[in-house]
Amino acid sequence: EMLSLVSQSLSLNAPLRPTPVQRAVSPQMADISAFGDIWGIEAKEAVFNAWDPEKPRDYSNFNPFERNLDGAMSDMNGCFPGESRGYKPPNRPDASWAIMQEEAKKMDEIKKDPKYGLSGKPGCYSLKWQENLGAPP
Repeated sequence: EMLSLVSQSLSLNAPLRPTPVQRAVSPQMADISAFGDIWGIEAKEAVFNAWDPEKPRDYSNFNPFERNLDGAMSDMNGCFPGESRGYKPPNRPDASWAIMQEEAKKMDEIKKDPKYGLSGKPGCYSLKWQENLGAPP
């Protein structure tokens, strides 16, 4: 009788069910495959347009036109050379004087966006932006 009370209180008679396992979500980087995986002005503009400065900065939510304290620009993960874990030299587009002039015109338009010069928001650059993120993709 004592044993049955103990087994009932410990739920030893309950059917065994597997415990659901929460899998860690692996970090995602910005998808620039539509641009031939070239980290050019068009890919940067798409990442910028998708960027939500109110959400924490991560490998897919960042301002690709933002510079770090050394003045460097990020790769397609938002990582900076010599500073961030996982920096990957991006595939860069062809460059010429004519292309640079067209890009300068596009940048003049992009700079008109109110979120272009933001700072201090969760989605903006800081030295600690990778602190709570896993390894870059």
